[in-house]
Amino acid sequence: MAKRRKHPRASRGLPTPVWIGGLVGLVLISIGLIVLTARQRSNPAELQYPDITRVSPAEAYAGQQAGTAVIIDVRDEQSYQASHAAGALSIPEGQLPARLVELPSDRTLILY
Repeated sequence: MAKRRKHPRASRGLPTPVWIGGLVGLVLISIGLIVLTARQRSNPAELQYPDITRVSPAEAYAGQQAGTAVIIDVRDEQSYQASHAAGALSIPEGQLPARLVELPSDRTLILY
């Protein structure tokens, strides 16, 4: 009768580097999905005021140049002083209701 040779113990499952790589891949895919989902939820045009028309900066500038629109910066004075659209009026959001009478009624008001 022949003796059986001892075989090295067969490993069960995948080698450690393979399953670690797979785990890292799953984590990266999960992070990617979370980021994509967060970006879709944070689209400001879809969050509030769906009845308000939105215009691009180029459209706002064209309206201002044509004299059919007035651009109004509703941020605080410090932000306005730091930078603002050329020709924009500074009327902070909190003051806007009281100052509406100052604005022309025959032009489109573009607030940012």
